[in-house]
Amino acid sequence: MTNSDPSLPEQPPVLRPQLPDWGVYLRPPEDGVQWIHADDRELALQLIPSPRIFCRSRWDGDYYWLHYGPQTIRVRPTMWLLLPPLDVEIGAQVELLARHGLNDAGIYWIAELMFNAASHQVEYYLRRDELVLSRPFEREDLQVLQPHFKLRAGFYRHEPPKAALPNDLELLDVGDLLNEEHNA
Repeated sequence: MTNSDPSLPEQPPVLRPQLPDWGVYLRPPEDGVQWIHADDRELALQLIPSPRIFCRSRWDGDYYWLHYGPQTIRVRPTMWLLLPPLDVEIGAQVELLARHGLNDAGIYWIAELMFNAASHQVEYYLRRDELVLSRPFEREDLQVLQPHFKLRAGFYRHEPPKAALPNDLELLDVGDLLNEEHNA
């Protein structure tokens, strides 16, 4: 990015990731705890380091807002392992597919999202009521029951439809529909 005024010093470009994104802190950053917002340190130290997959949803100018299910922590920019986008979040209702009898098919909720560093795979832990299944599942084993689509602003362009009307067509004048005096 260059300045239009040559008398001003050159500013470095602002490089911020496209949010939301997902990642893990497999190791704690080496900066002590100063990178964690003071109000969130106790919770953050319970969650990090771990294979938990966080959703980084917001940048407020000082901190990124990370979510793990209903829990939110704020952290300064630090190194973490960036993962491909996920389409399922903690608490989402899913159907566990039978896969020819390998799985106990049924309706479950996502209890945990973990990253297996050895296999480089996302593991989905499921719960039904208060029972959390002990083995993880892959995304292919799950069918989301209530998908939440998130469109990125400016990603899609929609042109307004254009009427193919002949030039000599007389249009009806309906007046000012927004004027309250005529509508009362």
